[in-house]
Amino acid sequence: MYPRGPTQSILPLNSNLKNVFKTLIQKQFLKYDCTFRQKFKHLQDFNRRFQDIIKTRQFYKVFLEDNAARSNRRDVFKVWMHHCECVLAQRMRRCQQMFTLYSKWWEKKAFEELIKKMRQNITKRSKDFALGTVGISAYNWDKYRIQDEEIRKNEQEFEYVRILKESTICLACDTTKTPNGTSSHICECGHTQIPKTYDDWVLFIEKPDLVIWRRLHHSGSGQYEYKVYGTYNDVSAEDFLNVQVDIDYRRKWDKSAVILEHAESDPLKNSNSDVIYWELLWPRLFVNRDYVFNRRYLIDNTLNTIFILNRSTEHPKFPKYAEKYRIDDYWSCMVIKPYEGDMTRPGIQFVLTYYDNPGVSIPSSVTTWVAMRAMPEFLEKLREATKHYKNYCLKEGTTKACNAVVAAERAAEAQRQKDKLDYCSYFREVKSILMPENEEQNARGNENASGIYVVWKYV
Repeated sequence: MYPRGPTQSILPLNSNLKNVFKTLIQKQFLKYDCTFRQKFKHLQDFNRRFQDIIKTRQFYKVFLEDNAARSNRRDVFKVWMHHCECVLAQRMRRCQQMFTLYSKWWEKKAFEELIKKMRQNITKRSKDFALGTVGISAYNWDKYRIQDEEIRKNEQEFEYVRILKESTICLACDTTKTPNGTSSHICECGHTQIPKTYDDWVLFIEKPDLVIWRRLHHSGSGQYEYKVYGTYNDVSAEDFLNVQVDIDYRRKWDKSAVILEHAESDPLKNSNSDVIYWELLWPRLFVNRDYVFNRRYLIDNTLNTIFILNRSTEHPKFPKYAEKYRIDDYWSCMVIKPYEGDMTRPGIQFVLTYYDNPGVSIPSSVTTWVAMRAMPEFLEKLREATKHYKNYCLKEGTTKACNAVVAAERAAEAQRQKDKLDYCSYFREVKSILMPENEEQNARGNENASGIYVVWKYV
């Protein structure tokens, strides 16, 4: 390497280690001259002691602890500690401030979330919250229960539908009377003098086992109410009712039901009333519709008729949701009657009248297309589900209706076994009367008995 120039050297060229230490120590002592002057009272004493240290090379004596040096170092250490404490306290205070700031931000957000939930809870419960805390029902059944008078108003539905069919459908072309009828709105037998409407009802859909009419609702909303008349010869009235009131089973066969929950039952015994929450799946361009409705059914054994009524209501357990559209104006009535008076045997006719306001302005052509497609499909799914309801109850059903179905099936199976045993006992008795024991022995030995013994043997 190249030797450094004279200007770059901080030490003399002929210096040794002794001169280096001497120079450094002198600089340090001169720097803290005041401190060392207090330590060494006289300059001569300072020079003498310094020369002794240099000559004897005992540099550690500079740092030896005498009382004054120890006291001085303790003061310096205290100053240093105080400085460290100040810095550490500042850092801790900054951390605490940052933690407090972020905590306040989080607490603010949590507080806002809490207020939001409380507001929803208060809206959900409203004034019935206090009553709910003492065990009183939040739903006023005395006010919103469907009364018997409302049900009895629909006793003449089948008579009304008979008049409606005679007024709007050519009976010669009535497709509900022929199993191979055509789906047409046009009279094919030449009768053109039949009026097309009755009581503002207009023929909408006509199928072999289904006829649907519609008319504008009197509220002036521009929406239609519908009346359906159907005949199913392969389902019973009892199963047709149970499939509609069994929400556990409906979750399995009705894919359009996004949510279907039971809110509350009527405390009045044998009322058969419930509050149901139902979310209906709509196409992608629309939000889903949800319903809260009061449902009640009545079985009139005198008239041999079943009534099912639904009507929209409000319940604090299911408030309105921002992401769904609540249908507030909805009602329906279904009247079911068996063919032969036995509700357990296949063969029913029913009349369904219903109305709901979907809350959106849709072109009449779209509404017509949806109604013509959706209603028959739903009723056909309901029919197929009714056919398989007994198998569902036997495998996994847990409702009261399913328990009744299982009990009835077990009783029927026991009766079949009993009838089988009675049948066998009857023929054994006939055998013993018509063919005594001695004749039986003769028949065994007679090969020309023309198979009579063989027949009696297997009776």
